[in-house]
Amino acid sequence: MGKDKNKTPTIYDVAKAAGVSPGTVSRTLNDTGYIKSDTREKIENVMAELKYIPNRAARSLKTKKTELVLLAIPDTDNPFYVDMIKAVQQVSKFNGYSMILYYTEGKKNEEINALKMLREHFADGMILINFSFTSEHLKEINRINHPLVLSGICTSSIGSNEQDRFDYIGVDTEKGMYTAAKHFTQQGHINIGYIGGVRKVEAFRERYRGYQKALISSGLKVNDDYVFWGNYSEISGYEAGKHFLQLKEPPTAVCAANDMLAMGALMAFEDSGIKVPDEISLIGMDNIETCVRLKPKLSSVSIAQQEIGRTAAELIFDRLEEREKGPSKKIIFEPRLVVRESSVVHKR
Repeated sequence: MGKDKNKTPTIYDVAKAAGVSPGTVSRTLNDTGYIKSDTREKIENVMAELKYIPNRAARSLKTKKTELVLLAIPDTDNPFYVDMIKAVQQVSKFNGYSMILYYTEGKKNEEINALKMLREHFADGMILINFSFTSEHLKEINRINHPLVLSGICTSSIGSNEQDRFDYIGVDTEKGMYTAAKHFTQQGHINIGYIGGVRKVEAFRERYRGYQKALISSGLKVNDDYVFWGNYSEISGYEAGKHFLQLKEPPTAVCAANDMLAMGALMAFEDSGIKVPDEISLIGMDNIETCVRLKPKLSSVSIAQQEIGRTAAELIFDRLEEREKGPSKKIIFEPRLVVRESSVVHKR
């Protein structure tokens, strides 16, 4: 009988064609032990000829590595995560790994499920962007023996315990929002609005505290009518913009907890014939690429999403390769206000 052309080639077929043992092929695939360069080249050529595809599951059993990094993010609609995803994928590829995305929708049960996946060694390491940090999170984290980097939770929630079984990378978003609101008070604005995300989420309350502190430090009162809570979307920002315009005395400047909210507010102002920045100034947060394509260009607080992604991924591989053996690391990036056309000196 002739050889079945549809048969999937095995490691034994590769070994026979290359004139080496299956063990030599295995060591070549797993990059373990010494293999002569000409032998390695011959094996790689045979694998290409036979269209041999290594069995990831079988290799994982042998090497105890999945060669996967899990990135768990809360939102698929927010462009903020695009640069972070690119950075994590680039670092993963450089280290011979693949990246898998997991969408948590910002839900605690999904975040816990992602942590369980890491504990069960679905991946060799994970970066989790989460907005809350509860006893349930900590309970699951304490059962994990793989590299884990958290980001997104507010800096005050994680403390500075070197015995934590995770690393943390974040941005002082309270300071970022303080800088944005202070930018307006220094221009002479008195009625300054704030568009928050979900009020029960600590990460967004942290940004709100920055807004509060900036107003109070400038001798201004926080007016509840000027504070709008919703979700993270453009629609919520649009609703906030309409709410402000219905007030007897609308704000002359608005800080938004993210750029999506700011973009929604900008649309609401435009639909109502209100000119930005001539009648209302506006600042967002995240500094996504879309900011420079808007008319007017949107001022925003940059929170270094690409740097966060790259640093988080590099830290995962430092832990995996044992280049980093020390205690838990806490890395905090400084926010930076990027002033564009949407925020100008208040004309009295």
